[in-house]
Amino acid sequence: MTLTFYLGVALMLVLAVTLVTVLPARWRRASDGESVFDWFRLREVELSDASEEERASLLVDAELRVLDEIGRAALVSADETPEDTASGNSVPAASTRRGLMVGIIVALVLASVALYESLGALDDVLIANQLDSVASSSPEDISRLIERIENRAASRPDNGDYLSLLGEYYTGQERYGDALAVYTRLLTLFPESPDVLARAAQADYLSNGRVLQPRAKRWAEAALAADPNQRTALGTLGMASFEAQDYSAALGHWQRLLAFEAPGSPGAQMLASVMSEARRRMSESGATDSSKTTADVASTQGVTVVVQMPEGGSEAPSATVFVIARPAGSKQRMPTAVVKRSASELPLSVRLDDSSAMAGQRISTLEAVDIEVQVNPSGQPGRSQASWLGQASNITPSPSAETIITLQAITQ
Repeated sequence: MTLTFYLGVALMLVLAVTLVTVLPARWRRASDGESVFDWFRLREVELSDASEEERASLLVDAELRVLDEIGRAALVSADETPEDTASGNSVPAASTRRGLMVGIIVALVLASVALYESLGALDDVLIANQLDSVASSSPEDISRLIERIENRAASRPDNGDYLSLLGEYYTGQERYGDALAVYTRLLTLFPESPDVLARAAQADYLSNGRVLQPRAKRWAEAALAADPNQRTALGTLGMASFEAQDYSAALGHWQRLLAFEAPGSPGAQMLASVMSEARRRMSESGATDSSKTTADVASTQGVTVVVQMPEGGSEAPSATVFVIARPAGSKQRMPTAVVKRSASELPLSVRLDDSSAMAGQRISTLEAVDIEVQVNPSGQPGRSQASWLGQASNITPSPSAETIITLQAITQ
């Protein structure tokens, strides 16, 4: 229970009391209203214009009605015995109604609390509050938070948010078996999610002693089919290939990852280090690096892309420019080559060739390419996140091939 919950219950109670008792009391009329005798006098006035015979007949009817009403009231009073009156057991009608109102108020409060507890909304609120302050939480607080999330996930097995939180926590704690179980459950809820597929593949790979099982490989490849830039899947396949001494394949996956890292960033430095180690081991084994292209090929076959803003156009310097090449006419979104630059460099000129190709692909082997330029404030690739877009179609790679692309603003 939290102070917020108690304050909410108190507010509901005050509101219920106000609506059920206070307001009706204020709205009640001060006068007692008309009695049966008031009605009879009014009836006499109404019959003053009638004939004598008709007036006498109608007055008799009115008198009988008055007597009837008085008799009914007497019968109601007779139901209350003298013993009841003497012992104080008699309860006025107003008091009875007041008791009923209080009972309704209490029932309303208890029902609200019971519903709140049964649905678990309080637990959800507590978890959300703890997550907001998790950065300043002690290890003991985090352990209690995870225990609470585990209990909620057990009672709500279809809650993807709780399962995702548990999966990330287990992975960070190197509890890869537990993480795999969580992501396997998530796959039943989101079987086509590239993020879930990639994380399940990673957990499977790590829980099996860094050996890529067929199931994990299938999950990672499915993740890349849905999202060619899925970093977890690329990293898992790259590490698995490296551990299996397939250095060429590892370099291919890591080259694709490197294209989306800012130059000089910790991620780019880490990838450069492991790629250097892979090339060293590959050189020692005498294997050929199919992902590495020679300078003469890269300099002879490709496309120079000049990217410029329209007159009066501007973008925040923190935005990212992605220059992407794909096979001409291809309906697949898988890039052949990507170059990443900062929007602060606009207008800019980049060269797309085999040195910027991904996963061992070569622009030099393509007859023609389509070029797409995205300017994304979020720093992540994807048309849905782009604020500016430019395109050029059917460009033949050659030593002198060049295209100028003027960006167009995208209205979301």
